Amino acid sequence: DDIFTRLTEKGPFYPPRVKAIVEMVNYGPLPPDLLDRIKKKVAEFADTFALSVREVKPVTFHKFHLDIPKEMTFSTKVNQKPLTQPQKEFLFPVLDEFNAAGIMRDIPVHEVKAVNLTVLVQKAH
Repeated sequence: DDIFTRLTEKGPFYPPRVKAIVEMVNYGPLPPDLLDRIKKKVAEFADTFALSVREVKPVTFHKFHLDIPKEMTFSTKVNQKPLTQPQKEFLFPVLDEFNAAGIMRDIPVHEVKAVNLTVLVQKAH
């Protein structure tokens, strides 16, 4: 059963989705009664959680526009070090998910206006 129902008919409070959210949240060391109260509160606000970028609602009430002069040019030379295998294993599925969600798209080379490095850093914790 699909748990990614936030934007579908089943809605954000579809029980398997709520269960998945409650299980995905990291809780600190709490007494059992307090932990239970916190989990119920998380379930109560399940509509504010997105299990995937596919469940993020697009902002339609605001348009973002960069006012860049047409004659402005940016570097299109790639100075990227090759990604390591673990970096590829992390990044490529994320990019595929962004593509599938419509957050980004592949473009032809002639449309590229600027290129910048991708920096992947492991979290400290």
